[in-house]
Amino acid sequence: MAVISRNNIWNSFKIVLFIVAILWGILLVGYVYPLENFGIRPRTVSGLPGILFAPFIHIDMNHLIANSISLLILGSIFLTMERKLSFLIVLQIIILGGFGTWLIGRSVYTHIGASGVIYGILGYLLTTGIFTRNIKTIIVSILILLIYRGAIWGIFPTEGFVSWESHLCGFLSGIISAKRYSKRKI
Repeated sequence: MAVISRNNIWNSFKIVLFIVAILWGILLVGYVYPLENFGIRPRTVSGLPGILFAPFIHIDMNHLIANSISLLILGSIFLTMERKLSFLIVLQIIILGGFGTWLIGRSVYTHIGASGVIYGILGYLLTTGIFTRNIKTIIVSILILLIYRGAIWGIFPTEGFVSWESHLCGFLSGIISAKRYSKRKI
């Protein structure tokens, strides 16, 4: 776990804000070029590249606003805690969560958006305290549970266009990542 200081928190927020700004730039490109074609199309060979691309693609401003807020909050907390391993952990969440979505996703939809990664970070932050048994990490996990307990319902099947499959697979990949990387901290 990284040293938690005001400077580290601010730097983490700036990095996540920069990532969110890139997502907004990609959204603007999507209004000119149909980027949703690069999303996850379950159980198709052509949908495999979407595993890597889908988290960066959003269908409209409302979709990205919803993801931006959660990404700024959870992403900043995550980056503050996991400065050195953050890239590897997020990459693992993207690949595992995306592949899971590719396997179980409803094939009538192209799955896009950062919510799978957000749920992955949520799963990571909720369970890393359990796996590391570090008091600071346990406190963060409890605080995240108190703040985001209602979000857990997003991993269950729903009707409509929300990719609960992406949420579920992201969440599970976050738990797997927390378990895997906690071994390095003990």
